[in-house]
Amino acid sequence: MTPEQRYLRLEGAHNVRDVGGYPTADGRMTQWRRLLRADSLHRLTIDDQERLRACGVRTIIDLRLPFEVKHNPNVFTDAPDIHYVNLPLITERSETSIESRARSVGELYRLMLDECQEPISQVLATIAESEAPVLVHCFVGKDRTGLITALALGAAGVSVETIADDYALSEPLTVSLIAEIRATLLRLGYDVARFDRLSPAPREAMIDTMIYLHERYGGVEAYLASIGLTVAQRDGLRRLLLR
Repeated sequence: MTPEQRYLRLEGAHNVRDVGGYPTADGRMTQWRRLLRADSLHRLTIDDQERLRACGVRTIIDLRLPFEVKHNPNVFTDAPDIHYVNLPLITERSETSIESRARSVGELYRLMLDECQEPISQVLATIAESEAPVLVHCFVGKDRTGLITALALGAAGVSVETIADDYALSEPLTVSLIAEIRATLLRLGYDVARFDRLSPAPREAMIDTMIYLHERYGGVEAYLASIGLTVAQRDGLRRLLLR
């Protein structure tokens, strides 16, 4: 595998990537075709679906809210050969939800770490106990998916700098998707100020998030233990990425 193969160029999705090939603190490397991250899969063509199958995808974890799933169903929802599960990471969208309160992308991620611990734990436990390759996705593939990917890579011993580099790859890949969503919101009469505030994917936002995680919780391992992941689940997460 080469870094160029990190991107899965599909007709119906923008931001599908493999997180293999990243070095860890103990001199190992995350394995290719173990964990993939993506934006929404509701537009995948038949050829796109077969390409993911050819990558060996066995498990798909959809982090979107129920209303997102209802309006844009994942094409693998009823697939007989792939285990699909919807595990919303953010449990609501309202005027008091974390997306409404966040003044920046970095603040959104800090609020997710503090206030979405139960769903984060459930998602990571599911990854750890699933048959690989596992694909995790939300709608754009940078926020909910970005945080889960960061925690998984951190658990495997990938450096903060590399985690931030991986996160920042979303920004150039999602330019057209972000523009499309923004145009739709404007057409429907929504105020796009909050959307614009939370649309960027600056590398510094993930750096700051991982610093916050270390300062408040003592690092990734301590955070995962504090939100309820068992030793076996934490070991399973590392095993999925490293074996």
